[in-house]
Amino acid sequence: MRALPMLLAAGLACGGGGGHPAPTGPAPSEPSPTPSEPSPAPADPAPAPPTTGQPPAPPPGAPGWAVAAEEHFDAALPAATLTSAPTPDDGPFGDAGVFFQRKGVTPAAAYRATVPFSTGSWLTIESYTLRPGAPLSRFADVAVDPADPSNHVLRIRSPEHTDATVVRPSAALPARYRVSLRVGFASFGDGKAGLNGYTGGEKAGPWWPADDATGQNGFYWLSILDHVPRPHNNTWIHHHRKVVIDSDNNYPPWLELWNGQDFVWNAEHPVTMIALDGSRPGDEKTGPPFFTYSAGAWQPSGAIRAVDAYLADTWYRVTIERDGPKYTLTVSGKFRFGGERTYTATIDAAAHCVFHYPATPEEAAGAKGCEDAGTFDSIAPGNPRWEAGGVWPEWFVFGDPHENYYEGEVYYDDVVLETWRS
Repeated sequence: MRALPMLLAAGLACGGGGGHPAPTGPAPSEPSPTPSEPSPAPADPAPAPPTTGQPPAPPPGAPGWAVAAEEHFDAALPAATLTSAPTPDDGPFGDAGVFFQRKGVTPAAAYRATVPFSTGSWLTIESYTLRPGAPLSRFADVAVDPADPSNHVLRIRSPEHTDATVVRPSAALPARYRVSLRVGFASFGDGKAGLNGYTGGEKAGPWWPADDATGQNGFYWLSILDHVPRPHNNTWIHHHRKVVIDSDNNYPPWLELWNGQDFVWNAEHPVTMIALDGSRPGDEKTGPPFFTYSAGAWQPSGAIRAVDAYLADTWYRVTIERDGPKYTLTVSGKFRFGGERTYTATIDAAAHCVFHYPATPEEAAGAKGCEDAGTFDSIAPGNPRWEAGGVWPEWFVFGDPHENYYEGEVYYDDVVLETWRS
């Protein structure tokens, strides 16, 4: 095993870290529907802005966890065409935010479609591309399950690394929820020397034009953000994640993978279970450093370590639960090293200052020790890293959120949102 400082890589597409000391506190401890043919798609709707209404609620019943909404992709997505759209004004690290303005970056002319779907329009899909007139179906469609021809699933594709597509709830999540889905049959690179799933020669511009995009390729299994999720440059999402389950196939490897006996430098199909460490500032490009769960424990802040490796032709079940200021991340399936098993990681967000964890004023009142009035020199003043009394409602997201990285495809199915019924 190499020395720990080698774990700390700058400029990672989904990575992070920095040369910071480990926190002094203790590390947290481990704790099918009937298929049908897709229905015909309606006419193209106009692009819609993000919505922030009320989240779905379960029907009346006994107290406890109850299904509030679900989607099994038995019907086709609404048809849409990606059209010219203004660059989202999503803060200092947005595509045209002050951080990139000061670097002289001008975003390319781009095209988007933002389409609510599912029962009650509780989900929204958004795609981004540099190709004018592209249909949504180029990037997301209901397809035959590669493991079961009688079932239908969602396929998300990025034919080029400048394409991006995400699925999110149409309204922010309640303070207490459990969201789960199936994800699998991913083809977003291999983490080996060579093309890594790309055509070759792709760069991460215009935001990071000197960076070779082919060194990293991947997708988000399921993650929780503090802001409405939509496609952005890779740096934006680094500054808005709370907890993450994702994969980044990278070469040369900048993460370690637990093979059941040792940590080895290998990023071929890694599965990373991450909580963002808000107790330290991180940096502008990669955001806060990580706690990663591996080898049965949360690793020291800044150590980037995968829990296992996924198999390309396999379905997995992934869940993120929020029960008060506590997150539980779960991934189940057949893994390269662990075989058929479930990995479960629970972290006390308040005790470990998981980045921007307060989702209610009551939680914000208990987060005084996490607040950070500091800002980065490269962005405008008045943008503290952790605002005093800050409250950040939560959103889940899955797919490929990066407008300047990632090329390939992945499948999703059986999205279920449970909330607490009092």
